Amino acid sequence: MEPTSQELLADLYGHDQDAHFDTMQLREGLAHQMAPAQLDKFIAAVEGTGDRAVDLETAMSLLNTIR
Repeated sequence: MEPTSQELLADLYGHDQDAHFDTMQLREGLAHQMAPAQLDKFIAAVEGTGDRAVDLETAMSLLNTIR
């Protein structure tokens, strides 16, 4: 069974609530694990926040909104 997008994201962040990743780090970290169309939507959502980097909670919330 393949991990969910949320599990992949949590693994990327190392379950660290204080970690922040920018879009380049997110794209590189998830490129081989998410479908390209889903990854593009996720990155667009992250960029839409106006923040240079997002924490795990924000990233999870954004990921849930693109489904």
